[in-house]
Amino acid sequence: MLEYIGIDPQRFQARWISGSEGPKFAETITQLTEDIRPLGPNRKLRDEQ
Repeated sequence: MLEYIGIDPQRFQARWISGSEGPKFAETITQLTEDIRPLGPNRKLRDEQ
């Protein structure tokens, strides 16, 4: 479904993190950023601008 609407599936990750797990949230976001940054801008969004 993500590919159909123009989003690379590598850009999507789902995690369950409780509100009391601040360090886990920070670590997850840092890792997500490191994983996605090399992909560059999403083509679908870039082409519409």
